[in-house]
Amino acid sequence: MIKKIALAAALAASSSFATYTFFPVGENHTGQVEVGETFIWTDEPVDFSTDQIKVGGEFVVIPNLAIGITGLGYQLWSEPDDCDGCDDSDGLLALTLGARYWFMPILGVAVDVSLPLNSEDAVGKYDPLAFYVAAQFSKDLIPNLIIGAEAGLTYKLEDEDKSEGLGLRAQVELDYVISSIGLVPWIGAEFDMRISDVEDGNWEGGSGDNSILLWIGAGKSFGKLFTLKANFLMNFADEKETMGTDWMGINVKGAFSF
Repeated sequence: MIKKIALAAALAASSSFATYTFFPVGENHTGQVEVGETFIWTDEPVDFSTDQIKVGGEFVVIPNLAIGITGLGYQLWSEPDDCDGCDDSDGLLALTLGARYWFMPILGVAVDVSLPLNSEDAVGKYDPLAFYVAAQFSKDLIPNLIIGAEAGLTYKLEDEDKSEGLGLRAQVELDYVISSIGLVPWIGAEFDMRISDVEDGNWEGGSGDNSILLWIGAGKSFGKLFTLKANFLMNFADEKETMGTDWMGINVKGAFSF
C-alpha cells in the first residue's frame, strides 16, 4: 500500500503543468529558464510527503514558435513521515520536450513528449513514453486582467505491465498585472479525466475517473531579467487507485529571462 501511495504522489507532482506555459509565445530569439522546488504533503491514508527540484525552460527559435523542456529534475525524497527505514524514493525525474506555436493573436497549439529515463537512478519503475497535444487560448479580459487556457489529450504507452492510455486535460489561469510594482498575482485550475481504462497487470478500470488541481500564486519581477514565483496548490482526486491521492503543495521558482 505504501508503494502505491508513493507512486501516486510522485505521479501527481510530476504530471501537472505539462506545457511550459499556456500564454502567448514571447518575442523572437528570447527565452526563459526556471529553477524551482515543489513540496507536497498528504495525510490520507497516512501522513506522507515528497520534495522535488525541477528545471524548465523555453526559447523562441523563430517568430511564434517556441521549444522547451519541463519536468527535468531530482526527487529529494518521497516517503511516509515518521517512518524509520522506509525507502525514501530519491532519484532523477524524467524529461519532457515541448513545442508551442502561436498562429493567431489569441490561439496556439502545443505538443509535449515525455521521455522515459530507463535508469536505475530514476524515480519509480513506472516511466512510460507519453504524448500530449493541446490547443491554447489567451486574451485580455479587461485592462491588466489576462486569461490563459489550454485543453488537450494525453496518451501514455504501456510500461512495466501498466498502461494509462488516453486522458483529457483542461487548464485555465487568470493573471492580474500590477505593472507599477512588478507584481502579477494569479489563480488557476486543472481538470484531468481518464478517457480509457488503466491496465495494471490483471486489473483494469478507471475510465471516467477525474481529479481537480487548484492553485493560487504570484510572480514578482526584479528588473527585466529575474522573476520570483510562488504557488500554493491543492489536488482533489475522486478515485485514489487511478488518480492519486488528495494533496497540498507549495511551489517556489526563480525565472531567468534572456
